[in-house]
Amino acid sequence: MFNQGLSLDQAPPISVPFRFFLTAPIFAILIGVMFLVYPSDVITNRYSHESIAMAHLFTLGVLSMVIFGAMQQMMPVLAGAPIKKPKLFAGVVHITLTLGTICFALNFLTTNKVYLYIAIICLCICFLTFFIVAIVLLFKVKYLTSTVNGMRLFAITGFLTVIWGVYLAISHLTGNIGINHFNYVNIHIILGLFGFASLIVIGVSFQVIPMFYVGLSFPKKVQNRLPLSIFTLIVSYIAFSFLDLDFYIYKVLFTLFFMIFAFNALVSLNNRRRNVEDVTLWYWKVSLYSLVIAMLNWLFVPQDSSYFMSILFAFGFLFSLLQGMIYKIIPFLCWFHLSSKGHFNIPTMREVINEDLIKIQFFVYIFSLVFFILFGFFNELFLNIAAILFIASNLLFLMNCILGIKKYMSIAKNDPLQTFVKS
Repeated sequence: MFNQGLSLDQAPPISVPFRFFLTAPIFAILIGVMFLVYPSDVITNRYSHESIAMAHLFTLGVLSMVIFGAMQQMMPVLAGAPIKKPKLFAGVVHITLTLGTICFALNFLTTNKVYLYIAIICLCICFLTFFIVAIVLLFKVKYLTSTVNGMRLFAITGFLTVIWGVYLAISHLTGNIGINHFNYVNIHIILGLFGFASLIVIGVSFQVIPMFYVGLSFPKKVQNRLPLSIFTLIVSYIAFSFLDLDFYIYKVLFTLFFMIFAFNALVSLNNRRRNVEDVTLWYWKVSLYSLVIAMLNWLFVPQDSSYFMSILFAFGFLFSLLQGMIYKIIPFLCWFHLSSKGHFNIPTMREVINEDLIKIQFFVYIFSLVFFILFGFFNELFLNIAAILFIASNLLFLMNCILGIKKYMSIAKNDPLQTFVKS
């Protein structure tokens, strides 16, 4: 995944991505608490205030938090685009994203518009800071790869998602809900999930899977055309969304493109050159199979099944994959920073976080997904069980990340030379 010539000077301080990775599970725990506290008919109604609050706890507090943390590491590494003053940049983005997410949720849970004022200001600072810097840096990159192109498209769709989000927030603030409001809501959702979230996952996968898992490279046609095809489809949807057109053709095309990605990713993972057991592979495979089922559900099942689409796409596809990625990124960064500073007796990447603990967290998370899905067929008891398991899995996820970081800190505080002499 990482350039062989990468130096410690190019990489941001290790605290930059870690603060984002440790915050995301906390917001996920809050989502689990909401599933327990609020009635199921309120939570599963996409237009309820509670549902909107929960959706943004996920998209802002979990999804954006992890992506922003990872991108600050990946931009200098995968694209050769380091961010100047990375600590200041990370501090501004992290603080405003955290505060903005909390206030945004509180606005919809309390209907106190003061929270929405604060949320709009904080989230504008956060997202505009991140995306303006990202777009400027990424479009200066001279050596273009499919991953860099994917990052560029991610940054553009992310910026557009912010624009639509700000418009919708101001509409709620002023009470000026026009006749096209729900069209804007759908555009915001398509941009956020199929653009901002998915394009970065797809673009990074082209390099991560072959490098981390020694899998087959994706076909060049897929790498060069798939992200651009999805981006073009999103732009087309925005351009024609206010016309009375049949949306089903867009469903077919989105499903086709995501199935192409899932198929090629699974082919790569299932034909690895080095067939070594790796628990993070389980997250990837659950993620990709969830994506397939989610898109087929969206395509063939009536609109009232949006609950299944939401659970499978958000928790099954996106969050499963992000957890697997974090379990790879944290050990790599610990190893890289310790070895770059001259430490010799350091754990291998597989030893930074105990794999048995990762397996326990994985199974608790999978059981939570199973019960979330079963709730769609049975009663509220299954939703309560799912919520408890979801909270437990994210507590374990947070604990595992902290243990890995503590292992790094226990070694990093020692003088490398003295440690070498003692050994």
